[in-house]
Amino acid sequence: MTNMNGAGEGASHGEQGAPQPIAIVGYACRLPGQVTSPSDLWELCTRARSGWSPIPKDRFSVEAFHHPNPSKVGSFNPKGGYFLDEDIAHFDAPFFNLTVQEATSMDPQQRLLLECAYEALESAGIPKESIARRNVGVFAGGNFSDYELNNVRDVETIPMHQATGCAASLQSNRISYFFDLRGPSITVDTACSSSLVALHYAVQSLRSGESTEALVAGCRLSLVPDIWVSMSMSQ
Repeated sequence: MTNMNGAGEGASHGEQGAPQPIAIVGYACRLPGQVTSPSDLWELCTRARSGWSPIPKDRFSVEAFHHPNPSKVGSFNPKGGYFLDEDIAHFDAPFFNLTVQEATSMDPQQRLLLECAYEALESAGIPKESIARRNVGVFAGGNFSDYELNNVRDVETIPMHQATGCAASLQSNRISYFFDLRGPSITVDTACSSSLVALHYAVQSLRSGESTEALVAGCRLSLVPDIWVSMSMSQ
């Protein structure tokens, strides 16, 4: 349900062999609680606001699936969670050189990661052209795609580019491809720790000299009730 990117850079080792500090030079985010920028996140934290909300009606029907007994087959018991307020269908496909068919097939998680990667570089004052063809690594904490579950329910309506549009590996690869980055491009899935593990790999890549800079990202969107039902039954 969250999406956060940071652009960082660092050297390998100093004269005494100790690793040099790594600087976070830019970042961007989309988070629950009407947070669309780092300043929004600061305001949410300093005012002790919560990002929790009832399940939006445009995601999936609470009335159709909710039941207080979590073990009831085909139901879930939560009444809310942490959701983005913006319409996740909104996406400027031509800006990212994508056709209508590609954009329709693309997981909204990949769309948000592209947008935030661009904004993180903008926040860092790094022009897109200046990092092209450099050893910039992309490390994304990702997970399966709810959008894919919806796309493949009917084999006769599967979108043209479904195979790449919803592949978890493309959550990092899509960024590397658009910005023409030549460093490692890895999507990490370690469940709830995915983004932190992605950051860990990015730091290792910077300190080993494998990457000159790195983009670290993480995203998770809940779009269909299927996983909610499964998780509720596990309680």
